[in-house]
Amino acid sequence: MEDALLFIEEQQTWIYLLFALFAILYLKATLDAAGELRAALFGLERERSLSKLRRSGAMLTVSLAILLTTFVLATYAGPAIPAAARPTALPTVSLLATPEITLVAQNGAPATAIPPLHDGLDSSGCTNLTATLTSPVEGETLRDSVDILGTADVANFSFYKYEYRSMAPDSVWRTISAGTTPVVEGKLGSWDTSLLVPGDYALRLVVTDTAGNAPLPCAIRVSVAASSS
Repeated sequence: MEDALLFIEEQQTWIYLLFALFAILYLKATLDAAGELRAALFGLERERSLSKLRRSGAMLTVSLAILLTTFVLATYAGPAIPAAARPTALPTVSLLATPEITLVAQNGAPATAIPPLHDGLDSSGCTNLTATLTSPVEGETLRDSVDILGTADVANFSFYKYEYRSMAPDSVWRTISAGTTPVVEGKLGSWDTSLLVPGDYALRLVVTDTAGNAPLPCAIRVSVAASSS
């Protein structure tokens, strides 16, 4: 019953439009049939006109009854449904966009924001075994395409992404790739470093739960060497 009420409440505009159109059409048919009945001179004509009048009148009554029932249910019965019975809408998440993330330390207390790169890269998030990088490692030199390994399996997991940025003070994080399936001590994806200018870079893993919260990202420094090709 609650499902039917929720459907009517959600679709009431279309129900009103559809059956209002039916009501208008059958009202016209009823008036036409009544006119034919008044103008009929013979018994057979009157009988046909009367049959049309009854049929169109019945459909007009049904259309008006549905409109009235929809109004009563949507206005009075629908709002009385408890919130617990209503479906919860799931937010649409853009995996490649950088969302506003609430950082949560492993002990549940608010985490300290990551300091800017020119003040030192905070890699303490890598101690969280549910959101950490295992390869590459801090200070490793990378060349061409490399596999990104680690774990992304926080409670109420939603998605993960790994990003890079240069060590320049005003550089921004750029998403390399993302995933919506938890990974435990496995391959998160790959990174084609041949597209980058050789030099020092920061790499981090961000793992987000369904509420938009994330533990402190695991961030490391790596060096990118010139491509071997």
